[in-house]
Amino acid sequence: MRTLTRCGVLLLLAGLSACVLAQDLPTAPGAPAAPTTQPGIGKFPGINVDVKKKQIRVDCQALNVDIRLEFFCVLTGTNEHESVLRSDAKPSDIHTALLMLGLKPGEPVKYSEAAKKWIPPHGPPLHISCEYEKDGKTVVVPANRMIRDATTKKCPNSFTFIFDGSRVMDDGKYAADVTGYMVSVVNFDLTLIDVPELASNANETLEWEYNPDTVPKTGTKVTMIIEPAGKDADVKPDAPAKADAAAPETAVLKVQAGNMTLNDQPVTLVDLSAAIKKLPEGTVVRVAQSQPEGPAAMGQVTTILNDSGHKIESVKASAATDLPPISNVHLDEQKLTDLKTRWEKAVRPNADALRTAAQAHYEVISEMRKEQQRLINEADRIQRAMDQLEKDYQDMTTPRPAN
Repeated sequence: MRTLTRCGVLLLLAGLSACVLAQDLPTAPGAPAAPTTQPGIGKFPGINVDVKKKQIRVDCQALNVDIRLEFFCVLTGTNEHESVLRSDAKPSDIHTALLMLGLKPGEPVKYSEAAKKWIPPHGPPLHISCEYEKDGKTVVVPANRMIRDATTKKCPNSFTFIFDGSRVMDDGKYAADVTGYMVSVVNFDLTLIDVPELASNANETLEWEYNPDTVPKTGTKVTMIIEPAGKDADVKPDAPAKADAAAPETAVLKVQAGNMTLNDQPVTLVDLSAAIKKLPEGTVVRVAQSQPEGPAAMGQVTTILNDSGHKIESVKASAATDLPPISNVHLDEQKLTDLKTRWEKAVRPNADALRTAAQAHYEVISEMRKEQQRLINEADRIQRAMDQLEKDYQDMTTPRPAN
């Protein structure tokens, strides 16, 4: 079979979605047909697509893993040991489902030789949530509450995913179907759904773990709900109008004595732009400057905020005391003093003995190493003697032509 290009496969997927929409009966090999009484609803193995509501529902199972996460969801039998969910659904079918919602894939993370740097992935933003049964009731939990920081044990305020679309490999196979990379929380060039900022997948940089407070026990049935976010998320036509609109989310950027925090989390000027982009669309950013900063630094902060697209509100310095503190971490002076006192009592009186022991340790190890080296030298002499005898023996026993 002729190998398909990435463009060719994506066009094939787009053509499939167009055919599905035209017939209102999207199917895949082995998948049951959707009822004809439900136009705009498609069904693949383990996947339900509601075009009208702009919603994709994927059958999954919960996982409780002990190591830090690289994925939010993977294909069953692949990287389950570092994911929150697993699913039997094919990533290529989810790709087709996203095309059915009118979304166009972006591009995975890549390295630019010209710029000598990594280019972050891009694509239409997605909102992911999880639905499951808890205590006899159906609950829906957003993805950001299903994970938490492995150090602080706090959930991220929000978590944006993007449809970057994986890619097609040289053998014509859809990469995410082969790797099982369905939804990742760090960058992979073969993943179907990624995060929009550069996030290394090196083990020493992984920061997320599953949240045991919200993720049900391993094997529990979970429905992963994928919906367009931002400008791609239209108001559902059958949603009832609300008399009072919900208040917009608020974020607090506090600038104090050369330090900045965004929602109580320390942030640098370099990281500020990426941190602001993670905020949900429509978030109001309140800026509290409790102490004067250099005009250059504040000018950069202002530029980043103006380019973010969020509404910016300035808070007077007098009102800064009403805002959350720059950090919730405080030094326990008494504990520090007690520990120092304990050290002084236990260690200081034995200083001379410790120095004597350290010197003896050094001298003993040094003598042992000298004896070790002497034995190595003797062994080398024996080996050289053996090699010479072997050579002499070969010279004696090797036949030679007659004179």
